Amino acid sequence: MATSTKKIIRISVVALVLAAVGLGLWMWNKPHKDIKNAHAIDITAEKLYQTFITDSAKAKTAYINQVLEVSGTVSQVSENQQQQQIIFINTGVTGASINCTMESKASSIKPGDQIRIKGVCSGYNSGDADMGLPGDVFLIRGYPTNN
Repeated sequence: MATSTKKIIRISVVALVLAAVGLGLWMWNKPHKDIKNAHAIDITAEKLYQTFITDSAKAKTAYINQVLEVSGTVSQVSENQQQQQIIFINTGVTGASINCTMESKASSIKPGDQIRIKGVCSGYNSGDADMGLPGDVFLIRGYPTNN
């Protein structure tokens, strides 16, 4: 191989490495989306859940990684292992919930309350049909919008 070809290859490799490092640094330092003030897709807990169980491909395209404002009735309030508050919104299907991990605790929320929570849809767990366990839809970075 000619010396000039080797030089071009080395310069290209260095340029690619620098571009990758630059992109990585940009992604690492990119600010989080402001969920409280972001535009949200307004949807009921029942409709969101039904969309995932009837047409999961459509639901994934429409809702995953999108900011949603979900309305419904609180079925349970608890904490996860990281001491984050989890609010479960009733979907109309026994045992199935919209599982909302909150950014900060809202002490006034209790089961039976009507609520609207804005958060990012992170996915759907289909449960286990053989055991009769329905799945849950998950929201993260949640904020109550009506309390």
